[in-house]
Amino acid sequence: MGLDCSGYLVSYFLWSIMSGKPLTIWKTVIPEDWIDYNSHMTEGYYGVAFANASDEFLIHIGFDSNYRTSHGTFYTVEAQIRFLEELKEGSAIHTETILVGCDSKRIQLHHALYDSDNLTLAATQEVILLHVTINDDVPSVSEISEPLKQNLLEAKNLHSGIDRPHYLGNGIRQIK
Repeated sequence: MGLDCSGYLVSYFLWSIMSGKPLTIWKTVIPEDWIDYNSHMTEGYYGVAFANASDEFLIHIGFDSNYRTSHGTFYTVEAQIRFLEELKEGSAIHTETILVGCDSKRIQLHHALYDSDNLTLAATQEVILLHVTINDDVPSVSEISEPLKQNLLEAKNLHSGIDRPHYLGNGIRQIK
């Protein structure tokens, strides 16, 4: 097995996305401090869960401190969460992540957050990540570099066969 330049096993990367299924690469148990006065997970922590899932996806494709130092980082520039079911303290949760699309500067992900005990879909998030280089403390949009560029293209091809949720790209409904 060879290593790519970020130190991740290429064969593990390919194996984990070859199934044509969403990636299940983030999970946790809901702690007490994520619970609000209504006795369920407060909306801000759904955002934390999804941010952690996005970070795990980036790590999964080879993003690490060496890449960040040499080539840049990612900023979340757009996100939408759909809240579907309440989650309680102590519940085991996990996300399933699909790479919806990518280009030379952006990554579009879809995360589905599940209650792991009963596999109830509790929330979803669509997110756009933008590749950024920081020079003299000033961020600017930049192109994604290797090995992430190639890993993203491979993941995009493999994830292209996964059915997309019907609500993808719909945005927020307007109240009239």
